[in-house]
Amino acid sequence: MAEKPADWAAAACLENFRQYRDLTTQEVERVRRNLNGLSDDDKASLVRKPEEQLKAMEEAVAATLSMIEKLEEVVKKEAETAERPELCKTDCFGTRGRNAGAPVGTKPVQTLLHTFVREWSAEGAQERQSCFDRVLGALDKHLDKAGRVLIPACSLGRLALEVAGRGHSVETCEGRLLHWFGLELLRQTSSVEAFKPQPFALNTCNRLKFVDNHRVTPVPEIAIKEGQLPRARFGEFTVLYGKSKAKESFDCLLTAYALDLSPNVFRFVRTAAHILRPGGVWANFGPLAYDTDHDEAIGHGLELSWEEIKFALSHFFDIQEEEWIDALHAQNAQSLMQMQYTCIFFKATRNSAPVPMATSD
Repeated sequence: MAEKPADWAAAACLENFRQYRDLTTQEVERVRRNLNGLSDDDKASLVRKPEEQLKAMEEAVAATLSMIEKLEEVVKKEAETAERPELCKTDCFGTRGRNAGAPVGTKPVQTLLHTFVREWSAEGAQERQSCFDRVLGALDKHLDKAGRVLIPACSLGRLALEVAGRGHSVETCEGRLLHWFGLELLRQTSSVEAFKPQPFALNTCNRLKFVDNHRVTPVPEIAIKEGQLPRARFGEFTVLYGKSKAKESFDCLLTAYALDLSPNVFRFVRTAAHILRPGGVWANFGPLAYDTDHDEAIGHGLELSWEEIKFALSHFFDIQEEEWIDALHAQNAQSLMQMQYTCIFFKATRNSAPVPMATSD
């Protein structure tokens, strides 16, 4: 089974980047048209002259596209050694010959850029703190010596870096193509503030100040030493780890904005129980938004309530902590409009109940 994207992935991601480039061109031209269409009296009322506004926006877009060019290089490099799905019995999503996990449109690119800010910029520190403090706190209380930790849907790897920095052995997986390639870009980056994107350049609404959408958000804000950031397995958690060899192989499972990404939460819970040793801990932080499109071939996309999830957990886990926290995720911190999630944090200990897993190797 492949643990990196198949050969179709490069074309899918490069098409996303092309569409994003087209969007930036369209948005710059829209702003140019609107500003130049103002009367002289209206132009005199602007804080900045039209040409100054356009120059600032064009420079912001160019800075972000410069980072995307580096991402494209990573995508093309990985494509050189990618496996062809037809050569594998099944792919890492449990499907065959299908572009499972392929991003569509420009929104995934914008989400990726905002996630870089959340995880790897100084600006994102406050946003990620409420999540990291709780899941890492649960880890610290459970493991007083080095252990094995698994992080599914690891996003861009910042949580994994924090766990590895505590001396633990960390394994990760990620099923979102652009996030996987973004993580690879970071793994190949060692210098502080290697990239200086201005990812909110297109966010012309809900600004307090003229410069809010032009601000620079350097990433990463810390140095990443070689080998410090683990390479993620590509694929869906339940497929990659629902195997006999993964049984009771981890001391701790950390999920951050990951549980509701699963196409089948029941299977996610069973897989979590499968991979944890008796007495192992699962710490979770995230919403129940279910705002990701799923391929019906790999699950039913069940949108479960917390009551239902908690009941499913109770078969295999004893819940010690449960708390609801209002939190932001990959938001524009200076925007006048924010999407706030009410997230469930829980810490649960694996009991000894057997797991009815239909494992496949």
